Amino acid sequence: SEQEIVSVAIRQLPPDIRERLEKLFEEGLLKEGDLDLRSITVFASLNEGLQARVMNHMEGERIYVANARSKSGFLIATCDKAKTGCLDARGLGAIDPWRTALVAMATPKQKQVDLKPERDWLDQHEEAGPIKIQVTLGSAVEAELGVPSVTVELPLTETSSAIKAKLVAMGVKAIAQNKMMLRTDPVGFLKDRHSFAFYNFKNGVSVALSERKRGGSRFRADHTVMPKRPKTQSAADSSPAASPSPAQSPLDAL
Repeated sequence: SEQEIVSVAIRQLPPDIRERLEKLFEEGLLKEGDLDLRSITVFASLNEGLQARVMNHMEGERIYVANARSKSGFLIATCDKAKTGCLDARGLGAIDPWRTALVAMATPKQKQVDLKPERDWLDQHEEAGPIKIQVTLGSAVEAELGVPSVTVELPLTETSSAIKAKLVAMGVKAIAQNKMMLRTDPVGFLKDRHSFAFYNFKNGVSVALSERKRGGSRFRADHTVMPKRPKTQSAADSSPAASPSPAQSPLDAL
């Protein structure tokens, strides 16, 4: 049964967390059926620090777990609506003592790139003249041009749009210019509005070409492609079968 699976899942928790949870059952603060499989699965997926935070909340507050899922998915809340089982699917009113920590964990860490100001970079390097930029093309464009990479020469005041224009002039058709994306470490994808000096480019820098893919409704959450719609039938096929004229007697067709 589900409760047997829940019991097995509880036994798989870290020893100190498991003992604290079992103590709540022994003291009657939790009873069988309060924790379902989904809630204990979500709880087990948290790291030990967050699990301890949940346990502190459960031990220190008067909690209601029947039909009281919180916003982070764990079945626990302390509000009046939770007491009567009136929380909606979003868990409105639920208290999430670990919500801030979850948000911090989910927020991607931004790359901290220490770039010099654009004007300072130009003052230091502009006299050296144009810089050479090596562009790695990728398989589609490589098959088209017959080389894995090309080198372009541009001044520091130019932007990535100038590289794209040169690629088009070389005969690149596999990727449309408005779908070209250029990337280099450590700054990531280049924006057309920023010059090479903004990115502190030096002579011999390497960038990689890729194609901007369309997102939206064509792709599901699991990244599988949506099935194509069936083709519309022709007007002749879709028209209803001809029926006998009202003025014509059924016997006339015999």
